[in-house]
Order: sequence, then C-alpha cells, then structure tokens
Amino acid sequence: MKKYFFYLVLFLSLSCNKDDDNVVPDKFKFNYNLHSSLPQDWIDEFNVIMGNLDKHIPVKPTSYFPELDIYAWKSSADKPYKKQIGNADGACICGNSKERYMVLEIPESEFTYKQMHRYSVIPHEVFHAYQMGLSENFFKPDGLELKWMAEGGAASFESLYIQQYYDFNYFYDAQANIDVAVTSTPEIYESYDSNGPKDQNYASSVFMVLALVKELQKQGVSEEKAFRMVYKDFWEKNADKNNWKTAFKELFNIEVNDFYNILKDGKSYNITITDVMPSSNLKLENIFL
Repeated sequence: MKKYFFYLVLFLSLSCNKDDDNVVPDKFKFNYNLHSSLPQDWIDEFNVIMGNLDKHIPVKPTSYFPELDIYAWKSSADKPYKKQIGNADGACICGNSKERYMVLEIPESEFTYKQMHRYSVIPHEVFHAYQMGLSENFFKPDGLELKWMAEGGAASFESLYIQQYYDFNYFYDAQANIDVAVTSTPEIYESYDSNGPKDQNYASSVFMVLALVKELQKQGVSEEKAFRMVYKDFWEKNADKNNWKTAFKELFNIEVNDFYNILKDGKSYNITITDVMPSSNLKLENIFL
C-alpha cells in the first residue's frame, strides 16, 4: 500500500534569534539530499519535475518557512539518513520541535514495475510545501487540519501534473477507490483520523475536491479558476480551525454543510472518479496564473 504521510506538527521558529524572524529570502530554497541508491534516471527526472513545479507552484518564502531539506532514497537502502531524520520513512513533510523536512522513500518495487508513483509523489509533497508558504495557519497548533482539502488538493494536483507531463491518467490508476463514506458522512474527512481504507491513496478526499470544483463550475466559474480557488485562494485566506467555514463560504459562495448535503443527496454524484474527472486538456499554467 502506497504511503503518503503528512504530519501537521507543532510550529516553532527555525531560529532562536528573534532579529532573524522577520527576514524573508527572495526565493524559497530546497536543499537536495538524493541518495546514491536512487537510479540516475530517477534523479534526472526529479530535477526536471522540480524545475517544472518551480514554474507552476513556486513556494512562497516566509520568515517562518524559508527553506526545506529533501531526503530521498530507495527503500532497499534502509534509512540512510537516519542520523538526520531518525526513523522517518514513506513520503511526508514531517519534523520535530526544531525543524521540518521532506521525506521521499521510494519503494524498490516502484522501480521494478515502473510505477508512476515514483514520480507523482514529488509534486504531491511539493504541493504541501506550496500550501505551507501560502498559509501560516496550515501547520500552527491552533491552525487548520481539514484533511480533505489539504490531501485532496495535493493528491489531485499530482494527478493533474502526471496527466499533463506523462499523458497518464493517475486519477484512474490510483485514486478511483472511493469509499461510500463520502456520500454518507463526508465530514469525517476533515480529520486525519479518516486515513486508511476509507481514504486509500486519498481517493475519497480527491473526490470531494473534484466535486467542489464541479460545484463551482455550476456557478459559472471556469474550470481553471475553480481549481485556482481550491488550490491557492483558499489557503491564502490563512483560515484556522475556528473560522475556516466562514472563509469557505466567502470564497466558494456555498456553506460547508450545503456542500456536504450535495454529496449526500445521492442525485448529484455517483461514487465514481468518472463523475468528477477534470478535463484531459487542463493545463497547470492556466490554473496558476
């Protein structure tokens, strides 16, 4: 089972020097640590993907999030960066009280069988960094969890990236196993407690995000703008757990509960990825203007 772990950890300043807290660099910095266990062709593709992502979703540098270390290796290497990141594994942006970092442990089987996830995991995790740069409340202890928007956004973004650059339908390949809970109790996907079978590969969260995009299109919003509202505008509101429903209503012109009731009514959407699939010719450059 593929692993995406994104840990919302306690935010603490990366510097003890308060004079440095307000210093914002001109450009966000990713520090690459790519282990020798990774094939050269994967490393080459990683560099291409990171370049493309910097064009589409350049991470906004902030005083609280100016840079991020990336640790990547093939799973057969058995935690070569244990000294730096402990037992962290899988794929995540995770950390501790002093720092955070991106982990990309690529399963050996994904190289053997040439599975698309060995590449799609990169835009997924970079999108989380993008969200962090837009919203300080995305990871503050009193901030916003809202898993279906966070993970459904990242997972649907990775599929759009794969669709555009590899002409491969990752929605069908990895995100079609949608649980019936999205039409009975969609509110459970606000929490990471809904991880596991009810949200395998975040398929259910992706379904909810794509359904929201469809609802915005019904309001007369273009598909590109609808995705931009979900991917960018919402996080720029910097909502927290106390006011996110108000921010949701202000931006999307629909109450959260009304959106959930649309999913529950059994008439608007079948529980299939086909019902919410975005256009096959959708381009990221037209979403992130």
